[in-house]
Amino acid sequence: MLFAIARRDKPGMADTRARLQAAHAAYQKDFMGQIVFGGGLVVDGTDVDAFEYNEAGIRAVIGNVLVLDVADRAAAEAFHNNDPYTVGGLFDSVIIEPFLQRVPPLK
Repeated sequence: MLFAIARRDKPGMADTRARLQAAHAAYQKDFMGQIVFGGGLVVDGTDVDAFEYNEAGIRAVIGNVLVLDVADRAAAEAFHNNDPYTVGGLFDSVIIEPFLQRVPPLK
């Protein structure tokens, strides 16, 4: 079942995000088979075509959106709850809801 997870950082968390980014990336590696798509929300004016996930670039990220293919809500919530970003107190708001993919249509 697909679940969307949308997370917005608390204001002023660029240092925390940068500090936790490597642990977050390592955590997600075990879930790559379940992550349908995902990416960062960035501040207005960020050149996304030239974006690099490095110390400077990660400071432009202010949240993320993921769609996971997991068994149930408990699995989606566990993914979120155990993410180093969550454990580190990064997020101000979180939405975890079942996701109905309409575009592009599933084959």
